[in-house]
Amino acid sequence: MSDAFDLLLVNGTVINPAAGPRQALDVGITDGRIAAMGKDLPRDGAKQVLDVDGCFVTPGLIDFHVHSYWGVNPYGTELDAVCGASGVTTAADAGSAGPVNFTGFRHLVYQQARTRMLAFVAVAQHGVLNVPGELENLAFADPENAARTVRENRDVAVGIKIRLHVKSVGQNGREALRMAVGAGEASGSPVMVHVGDTGIPMEEIVETLRPGDIVTHCYTPKQPAIVDPEGRLRPAVLEARRRGVIFDVAHANGHFDFDLVARAMDQGLRPDIISTDLHRMSGSGPVVDLPTTLTKFLMLGLELDEIIADCTVNAARAIGWHDRIGVLAVDREADVAVLEVVDEEAALEDSVGNRRTHGQRIVARHTIRAGVLSDT
Repeated sequence: MSDAFDLLLVNGTVINPAAGPRQALDVGITDGRIAAMGKDLPRDGAKQVLDVDGCFVTPGLIDFHVHSYWGVNPYGTELDAVCGASGVTTAADAGSAGPVNFTGFRHLVYQQARTRMLAFVAVAQHGVLNVPGELENLAFADPENAARTVRENRDVAVGIKIRLHVKSVGQNGREALRMAVGAGEASGSPVMVHVGDTGIPMEEIVETLRPGDIVTHCYTPKQPAIVDPEGRLRPAVLEARRRGVIFDVAHANGHFDFDLVARAMDQGLRPDIISTDLHRMSGSGPVVDLPTTLTKFLMLGLELDEIIADCTVNAARAIGWHDRIGVLAVDREADVAVLEVVDEEAALEDSVGNRRTHGQRIVARHTIRAGVLSDT
């Protein structure tokens, strides 16, 4: 019944990749949940009717790699307002908390933010650090308690995080990776592995990972990259994709090269997940926000429906949350993004100083988290 709708979105085009092709549908929301989806839902009695003509109604976007443990971790920044202005209803912190200080993340970030702030738990006791590196001394590794933290906090903790670049692990990369995979096995959760400037070959990294584990910063130009110095995609990377290893963008200030992305996609490695790696030091960098990062893939040739899948249902599946988020369906919590593809020039920059323009940009018009509308 229309009088049950707290909010009714009308005249939009629904892109809901988990459910099939795009459709012209209205979406009715009541008590924080999706109450109805259909053509020409009755408007009489709805408390608020939002005309989204010309826009795309999608599941709330998932930014799969951020650093949101602000005030505690050196990478952390307050992202709730950024998410609310960019269609993001769920974000996953990438290891800012370890087993020693995860309770703080739960109380200070997860419980305080309007955005659903999930987290990968670092193998390092106190989470990722910049100086000194968190696992240059393996005495600070605690894979057993990282696994326990995930097991005991399934509503927040979604996996294990390890950074393998040399400034984080020194010469301990091989052992740190072994610990991370062990923690993933002990917790029954995926391992997110930061690549770029590693002391062990890319082939060894991807061959060690299990189906469902995640290579984050997958298009980093930092060596060893997923492509060799001649720009050829490493065969072990394609084989890992065939085995079910997941490749996540995690743009950041130093991990996204337009040319490398184009070469990799031409050779068969398109992203599984598109994310930003927004953190305290990225505010003035090329990332900006998730819609800007999505626009870069529009420029690089991906279809809009593919792009939306990569930051909704694909991201949800990677953490086993596709029964809760990443999909629009009746009776699901009403996490919704209203996006528009605007015909205006977008100036885009990668992480190595290359600049390109594109004749369209993806813009977030509204963010709806658990049925509550934030104007963007």
